[in-house]
Amino acid sequence: MPSLTEPLRVVSLAEEVEEAIRIADLAERLRAYKTSLAYSYCFVIWSSLMVGLPLACLAIMFSPWIGALGHYLAVFLTTVGVGIAISLALMFLLLVKMGALGSPKASLIWSLAFSVPFATIYSLLSAFGLWELMPVAWCPAGGLAFLVIGLTVEDSLVREGLMSARPFLLTGLLALVASAPVLYLASRPEPCEYLVASRPVWAWSAGPLSAMILASALYLVISFVASFYTFLRAERAVLRP
Repeated sequence: MPSLTEPLRVVSLAEEVEEAIRIADLAERLRAYKTSLAYSYCFVIWSSLMVGLPLACLAIMFSPWIGALGHYLAVFLTTVGVGIAISLALMFLLLVKMGALGSPKASLIWSLAFSVPFATIYSLLSAFGLWELMPVAWCPAGGLAFLVIGLTVEDSLVREGLMSARPFLLTGLLALVASAPVLYLASRPEPCEYLVASRPVWAWSAGPLSAMILASALYLVISFVASFYTFLRAERAVLRP
């Protein structure tokens, strides 16, 4: 004859199983939130360095030191290269620290995504002598880099349920769309001069100069949209019923 306490044990066991399921579900949600938050920070890093450093070069153009630089384009390209290296290193360290890097191949994909597009585009521009596009070539190159990450690393994280947003894919597409007016503006040949006390300091084309400012502004807006979108999706992943 069954004991009177047997039904109570069954109920208690069922409650424990249900509680374990809730804890496991919450752990998965928090892991997805942590991953999304880490990727949201990536856009803050990228926009801060890849927009801040070119703007710093632009500020130097209008400073008293520009006459001592001699080859401004070389200084600018060096700055962009340093910005890419620092941005990639910081994003990689952030994702590793927060356990959000993804598959073991992710580090290789990140390195290739943020090196091959930049090297290819700048090499092609140099080979064809399109020097006026050099100051803004980082705009479409960055778009391609984000697109590659979005179609590989990010896609894997979404399929694993670790991310509910597609910020890299979104950023890549928006950056490539934004590159059209930026490249067109950079190709404009109208000359301009910078005068100090009625004396010319340097002469350049107005197109690349204004295109640099436009590219920086558009990247700031795109990075904000991607970061905010990722954060909202992360919140929804945790708070969903």
